[in-house]
Amino acid sequence: MSMTSKGNVSDESKANGRMIAVLDIGTRITCLIGVPDVESGKIRVLGGSSVACRGLKGGVVIDILETVSSVCLSVRGSHLQSFNNRGTHKIARTDREITADDVNAVVSGARAIPLSADREILHAVPQGFSLDHQRGVPHPIGMQASLLGVNVHLVTAFSAHLRNTTKTVSQAGFKVSGSIYGLLALGEILLTPEMKDRGAVLIDLGGKSISLGVYHEGAIRHSRELPLGSDFITRDLAVGFKTSIAAAERIKLDHGIAHPSLLNGD
Repeated sequence: MSMTSKGNVSDESKANGRMIAVLDIGTRITCLIGVPDVESGKIRVLGGSSVACRGLKGGVVIDILETVSSVCLSVRGSHLQSFNNRGTHKIARTDREITADDVNAVVSGARAIPLSADREILHAVPQGFSLDHQRGVPHPIGMQASLLGVNVHLVTAFSAHLRNTTKTVSQAGFKVSGSIYGLLALGEILLTPEMKDRGAVLIDLGGKSISLGVYHEGAIRHSRELPLGSDFITRDLAVGFKTSIAAAERIKLDHGIAHPSLLNGD
């Protein structure tokens, strides 16, 4: 998860004015603290910190005691799987006016998919609604139809991994209010509505995994976790220069470039 001054504030947070803490988990653990700004409806960041963490591998908790010392939470990595699905819901009332309950019902129907006992749905993100098979409706509440349809992007995760991350934070003395796929949080912050509508690819490069998201027509259409990250560059440098991981990491940070055109000199 990530949070900046552009993050949206929930109605509950606006009402009680509580501080909000967000943890971004990976090879490094980053924590940001902010407060709701009632006038702008955004979050004002007060401060943050980032530390290294050895209790995670590929976005999965592998050492609860080690991770607790760093106070971390993670929902990313190869255990996440995503795909698209469609659901429909009949409007039997005489007025045929679509309500919020109808929208919840059609999304719930799209979530009703067979899953193995060790997996659960983390997100069901609506991509767009249809009214009587006419697609392209972003907000159907208040409109009329006999059949409401929805396309959703489903993100599933291993239940055990979610429980382990929750247990980690709980043992550190914190309460987990919910889990979120970090890529979706970044998409809400970094991509404008125009970018999502015209088409965009969002890449979140981590230490041991890469989160990839494809947006089009205003919504996410594809997401995937790739088991590759910047730690692989460090490892290759360590092998190539026959040096330690720590020294290879310093070489990468001090002298690494993203493209040959940025090279100055030898």
